[in-house]
Amino acid sequence: MNLFQMKTKPHGIERGAEFLRENYICIGWPGIGDLTHATKDIIRKQLAKVYKYEGQQLSTYLGFVNTFVRTMQEGDYVLISENEYVHLGIIGPYKYVEEFDNDIDGKCHQREVKWLVTVQKSDLNAEVQELLRNRGTVTQFKHPIAKAELDCLLNKSNQIQSRVSIPNEQISKALEIVYKAMESEREELRLKAAAILLNYIK
Repeated sequence: MNLFQMKTKPHGIERGAEFLRENYICIGWPGIGDLTHATKDIIRKQLAKVYKYEGQQLSTYLGFVNTFVRTMQEGDYVLISENEYVHLGIIGPYKYVEEFDNDIDGKCHQREVKWLVTVQKSDLNAEVQELLRNRGTVTQFKHPIAKAELDCLLNKSNQIQSRVSIPNEQISKALEIVYKAMESEREELRLKAAAILLNYIK
């Protein structure tokens, strides 16, 4: 079992709120086809052919695509961040969505995600914070998974929720506010509302 960080702007399009709302993650690089059974060498050839990458640029982007398609496995963990918050989820299998294989959408390479918890970055240990600082599209945690202390984050969230007792009427009113916030034109407000809703429905 491994841990990865993902950036939320594949193909130059910010999709953080969409990732949370629709329970998936994706990378860019449309045009290189279905990679379900692709080897690393096939991915390299496709990137070079379609995007004309070479040298260090080819090696860098090959690393990102190969990590997303072949290194990530179903059941691994992924983190995405926005401002002071971090969202943790469990990754599903790679899937290719042909209808999005175009330069406008660019989100044809996907993985489903079951989002588990949202925490503040300050709740993460130094090693995980270092992972999130990586500027790569997708990066694997370089330490053993136990060093990420993910159980502590999940347990902390459960403990906090178990101590809270709110009347149902107040919960309904709060959810109405959250739903309205998710329709806001402000990206930051939509992300925070999505995070609140995900924590509530867990």
